[in-house]
Amino acid sequence: MEGKKTKKKVLLYYLILAACLLVIAAVTVTVVLTVGRKQPVAEKPGIENPDDNKDPDDGKDPDDGKDPDDDKPTGSDNKYGLPLENASVSCGYEFAFDETLDRYAVHQGMDFEGKAGDKVLAVLDGTVTKVVTNHVLNENYVTITHKDGVTSTYKYIVAKEGLKEGATVKRGDVIGEIAAAGGMEMSQGEHLHFEMRANGKTVDPDTYLEITEK
Repeated sequence: MEGKKTKKKVLLYYLILAACLLVIAAVTVTVVLTVGRKQPVAEKPGIENPDDNKDPDDGKDPDDGKDPDDDKPTGSDNKYGLPLENASVSCGYEFAFDETLDRYAVHQGMDFEGKAGDKVLAVLDGTVTKVVTNHVLNENYVTITHKDGVTSTYKYIVAKEGLKEGATVKRGDVIGEIAAAGGMEMSQGEHLHFEMRANGKTVDPDTYLEITEK
């Protein structure tokens, strides 16, 4: 009897082992078949590498699709020039001693050395908005309004003959010439007093002009 029971146990053991092997085999086959049906992501229809069709030498920024050269200035037409051919600054936009009034004050402009008769030039394209030729203190001046809203004023000058308010001028056009010394800066001698305004307030011309000599 004992021998029969032992044989039955051994047989049962082998049956269980065989069943386990069958289950493992079935799972293995299922995994293999499943993996075999999958395709790599790069091979799925409709999915492409975004760099595949990009020319690395096309000179464009992939972020905005624009040529980086598009943002570069197209020329010098929008840059401010100088009001005199040979511009040399004698007094900047600064706290300085006023020789005429014998006091220290903020000089709200920029003085350029010169002599009577030196040609005065428009620093940028614009429209002449003021021409004063008979100031009581001989502080005659011309004011030009530019397309950016900034104004430039050229003081202690004789306006070019025929220059009228409303006239359009180009950068570098002659708008007058330096006059004899007079007005509130008479003690400084003959020179050009140049002012700029933005939003109705005086600003340092040095922030706009390309001064090569100071």
